[in-house]
Amino acid sequence: MAADGRFRWIVETMLVRPDDRILEIGPGSGDSLAYLAERLRNGHVVGVDRSPTAIARAAKRHAAYIDSGRVSLLQAGMEQLRREQLLEEIGPDATGFDIVFAVNVNLFWTKRPTTELALIRDCLAEDGKFYLFYGYGQPDARVSTSPKPTPGHLIDYLTQAAFDVDVVSSGDLLGIVATPR
Repeated sequence: MAADGRFRWIVETMLVRPDDRILEIGPGSGDSLAYLAERLRNGHVVGVDRSPTAIARAAKRHAAYIDSGRVSLLQAGMEQLRREQLLEEIGPDATGFDIVFAVNVNLFWTKRPTTELALIRDCLAEDGKFYLFYGYGQPDARVSTSPKPTPGHLIDYLTQAAFDVDVVSSGDLLGIVATPR
């Protein structure tokens, strides 16, 4: 896996721990799943993507992590998912995900994601957090050039869905940290 400062910053921002249960919305077939799996000991990351092509590529690319039990993949759109289905992926005694996150997923930017945010709140563990990240550049970039939503737009949606929100950024990367009230 090639070093990617963007994913390193994202994982550090989320304070990923070895036993975390993580849900990634829209991982595609990129490196994020590997960055997470490398940091997990007994934890598990579930990648959900609506694209059958992305899931097939991710399954091939991350087969070793899937075989190790640290990664599982689901092909579905957010509107198709149910809490029970997602929690089943992390074990029969699971009460929720420690981290739910998405990187450059326009669903949260281009429409009012009321139903999706309700599902995410319902899937979070008691101390869980939801992270939205946007940007294609690096955390040490001097100029921000990638398209991103304005934080205010995302903050409005999240506060209306009963989350407290913080904004973090570094270089060309924007992060929104949402904690259920």
